[in-house]
Amino acid sequence: MAEAPTASTEQDDYRERYEQLLGELGRLEDHDQELGGLLKLTLSRVLFAVDKAYPELADAAARIRDKARKQDEHAFEVGRLKGELEDLARRIRELEASQPDVDDQPEPAPASHGTHNGSAAHVREVLPLLLDRIAFVDSLEGRRARLIAAIDDPSDRTLPSILIDRAATLINDMRQAIEKEKGELTRFLEQVTEALADIDQFSQAQSDDLAVQRDARLKLDDSLRQQVDDIDAQVESADDLDGLKLVVRERINRIRQQVQAFQQGEERRQEDVEADNEKLRQRLARLEDQTRMLEEQLKQSEAKLFRDNLTGLPNRLAFDHRVRLEMARMRRDETPLTLAIWDLDRFKEINDQLGHQAGDKTLIIVAQTFMKLIRDVDMIARFGGEEFVMLLPTAAGDDALKVVERIREKLARTKLRYRGREIGVTASCGLAEFEPNEEMETVFSRADDALYQAKEQGRNRCVLSADPVD
Repeated sequence: MAEAPTASTEQDDYRERYEQLLGELGRLEDHDQELGGLLKLTLSRVLFAVDKAYPELADAAARIRDKARKQDEHAFEVGRLKGELEDLARRIRELEASQPDVDDQPEPAPASHGTHNGSAAHVREVLPLLLDRIAFVDSLEGRRARLIAAIDDPSDRTLPSILIDRAATLINDMRQAIEKEKGELTRFLEQVTEALADIDQFSQAQSDDLAVQRDARLKLDDSLRQQVDDIDAQVESADDLDGLKLVVRERINRIRQQVQAFQQGEERRQEDVEADNEKLRQRLARLEDQTRMLEEQLKQSEAKLFRDNLTGLPNRLAFDHRVRLEMARMRRDETPLTLAIWDLDRFKEINDQLGHQAGDKTLIIVAQTFMKLIRDVDMIARFGGEEFVMLLPTAAGDDALKVVERIREKLARTKLRYRGREIGVTASCGLAEFEPNEEMETVFSRADDALYQAKEQGRNRCVLSADPVD
């Protein structure tokens, strides 16, 4: 009988991959939920801007805000608000169209939050920060870059309502892209599930076949033993040699027929097993090819989902994943853990005076400096805009302060050149050491307060938060 494929090994291998793929699906769902939260945050901030810029639309904005607030941000669906948002956008366009043409207006007054100009400035300031926090797939990255370039362009005359609409559409398209990827992964998991069921069925069939084979051999043994016993009895009682020969010849023919029937049955079973084996091998080979392709896609997607597009550093999603692991390790091993929040000083002036490209170059150089100077166990991630977050495992607050001070001093000595101009870079940092049972939100708030103190004390310095008050 031909040797069957190692079904148990194949089964264990595919079960392991199945669990890995489930993990990938979970990460995609986490990113989808984060996008939902960002979309809800974007909508909330835009509606507050509408309140200030268009008082006559405050009631409509408030109604949309109330409906959005009732939705869970982890399952936020902007489509439920489509009618209200389209009506609001139409009314904004009508109000903007009723304003005098820009070329006919006198020199505008300084922007304020109580004017349409102030609203436009606020929208152009907030949207890039929100778009920077999202890891877009390659097919949408070009649209994101063009939208940010248009927002940053001082000569761009695109209405704020249109910029908002483009940003919301882009974020929604990203969610749809993730949903598509989740759908493809789910369908593949179903195929893996079917393959595992086939392997289970094949293993059971092999077990049943072995049982049938054992029964057939036992029946053959019993039959042969009975035939031999009959021959012995005939020999003992035989008086006629010719008659004995006839009986023995008949018994031997019966034995030959039974052995031949057994062999034929074994050959049929062997052919059936070979055919089943071949089908299973082909099925697993196809699944193996699909698995390799999907694994490669997942690696690329994971790299994209967990990496900041500009700097190459881990992004906020990667940070959220890592901080959960580090907090669990801290509590399990009773080791210290410190959070540091960095913010580049006067970064907006670089963007305003030298342009977005100069700002991008600054962020890239700063990210490279961070990566060179952090410890092997540390993690640095871009949190959004000019803000970075750092985790320092096994470092108490005072020890972490020494680490970040060394980085701050190095950054302060860094000089960049852009189109013949020298750019100085400094950064402020706030730190907070985790308490054993303290939640991430509380630690982050304390570190953020310490960062604010560093800014208030003159920037280019690091401040360690005091222990939380019980």
